[in-house]
Amino acid sequence: MNEKIRSHVMTIALFAVFLVLSLDLQANTEKQWQFRVFLDDKEIGYHKVRLSPEEDGRRVSVEAKFDVKFFFITAYRYDHQTEEFWEGACLRDIQSRTDNNGEQLFIRKQAEGNNFTLETHDGQQELQGCVRSFAYWDPELLKTSRLLNTQTGEYQDVEIIELGDSPIEIEGRMVEAVQYRLMIEGSSIDLWYTTDMNWLALQSITEGGYRLSYYPAGEAF
Repeated sequence: MNEKIRSHVMTIALFAVFLVLSLDLQANTEKQWQFRVFLDDKEIGYHKVRLSPEEDGRRVSVEAKFDVKFFFITAYRYDHQTEEFWEGACLRDIQSRTDNNGEQLFIRKQAEGNNFTLETHDGQQELQGCVRSFAYWDPELLKTSRLLNTQTGEYQDVEIIELGDSPIEIEGRMVEAVQYRLMIEGSSIDLWYTTDMNWLALQSITEGGYRLSYYPAGEAF
């Protein structure tokens, strides 16, 4: 092997090692998603997700707070916090509490092992198989047909429709994105992801007919 070929092979080998190390580093790096939340065109709060890799899975912390005011009077207040632990694509542990305008809701996983027993404000329920929640940060969500509502404890049937390429305007800039629609018991949630499938935005229509929107609070594309 002459020196030019040897040098070329070594360069490729070093690049391959660097790529593997880079991917491993990314897989073990904490990730965060932070969103500004709007009701129609009025900003009402925030939604944050923090993903922390651990040796045997991923720990996910979620915090959301909304405060809706009309003429300086608070008409609606929402405070939600969830701690989840994931092994691969499956939810293994969850602790959740929600103050839904004064209504106190909670979810706690009770059993260990393969059994997934939830205690909620409405009682207990047994869930079977690989349980997933409305974890919009994980594109694998788009491959499932049932999702756990971490506010109410309902295990809901969902239909997921891919709407294809759909650029979305964020802070005056058009961003290339892919849009999906989650159909849930007569309602829908629209999700946008960047072309490399990073969660970018969310929109839904509330029961009162208002448009609820999430937009990134910082660079997400």
